[in-house]
Amino acid sequence: MKTRIEKQKLNVNGLIFVMMATLMFSAAGAFAQEEYPTQSLFSEGIEVSELWAPEIKMNSIQGGIGTLIGGYGGVLINRNFLLGISGGVNLGHPRVNYGYFGGIGQFIIKPASLVHGSGHLVLAYGTTKDYENPKSGLFDNFWNISGARFFVMEPGLNLELNLSTRLTFVTGVSYRFVTGLDENDENVSITHVTNEDMSGLNFNIGLKFVKKTKGN
Repeated sequence: MKTRIEKQKLNVNGLIFVMMATLMFSAAGAFAQEEYPTQSLFSEGIEVSELWAPEIKMNSIQGGIGTLIGGYGGVLINRNFLLGISGGVNLGHPRVNYGYFGGIGQFIIKPASLVHGSGHLVLAYGTTKDYENPKSGLFDNFWNISGARFFVMEPGLNLELNLSTRLTFVTGVSYRFVTGLDENDENVSITHVTNEDMSGLNFNIGLKFVKKTKGN
């Protein structure tokens, strides 16, 4: 029968063996990672930033001039391509109350230049609902827009001015295409607003705020 001391020696030897094996496997794994580097969708030189842009849009619906307050934001890649979300709510139109929310893709041309251009496409889901009472102030029924549904596609072109490395002034024009709106919906029984009424030119003004989140 093995003595207590012999058993302790066996336990120590076993522990040393386990530690040596662990070190060997760790070293082998490190060499394997160097030989086969991790693959990724973007190269090491990609700069990823966070962008947010509040904006105001002016448009005409059923002959009345209105304003829409909203914005967009998301991930900015190499300061050239934005992929994110966009939305807005009616602020000033006297009869038609509406809003939308969806996605945006934007391409920025020569962003390092003092004055440069950009183009974007918004794809969104929107709703509109008649005012419960005649509008007497900017924020009347501000969020009460859940009603008749429609789909928005809005391409646009912008002129941009760099105010600093992280702040840009933007102004531009876009055209909103609206489909799927039922003018006979009970939520628009007063205005009977149509797809053609909601479609049209938009003039926008806003600011872009950029926050760098990753640089390789």
